[in-house]
Amino acid sequence: MDRLVDLFTTQGRANRAWYLWHVVLDDAAIFTAGISIFALAGVLGMLFLALPGFGVIAAGVWAAICITIKRLHDLDRPGWHGLLFLIPLYNLYLSCVLLFVKGTEGANQFGADPLQAAKVLD
Repeated sequence: MDRLVDLFTTQGRANRAWYLWHVVLDDAAIFTAGISIFALAGVLGMLFLALPGFGVIAAGVWAAICITIKRLHDLDRPGWHGLLFLIPLYNLYLSCVLLFVKGTEGANQFGADPLQAAKVLD
């Protein structure tokens, strides 16, 4: 249960694998569920059924923001650097950095190294 709650907080760090797993798979599943709810509401003609769809999509957006901030923390960068995704072309560079650059080794100002923590659990 800790890992599920972990998706919705901006505290701590996330390694590349954790980031890729959650941004690509989890958020895709959440958005698919949200769109399915909207489609069902449209087919049935009951627009009030679309309200849960907004909640599901909002949860997916928040989870994506939180995991991106944690990935930035792993690179020893503050979370507000996520706003740089709004700059065209730089957002492509930043995406590559988040996916391919190894995080800070050892503890940094945002917490313990998630790779070292995983080794301790093994």
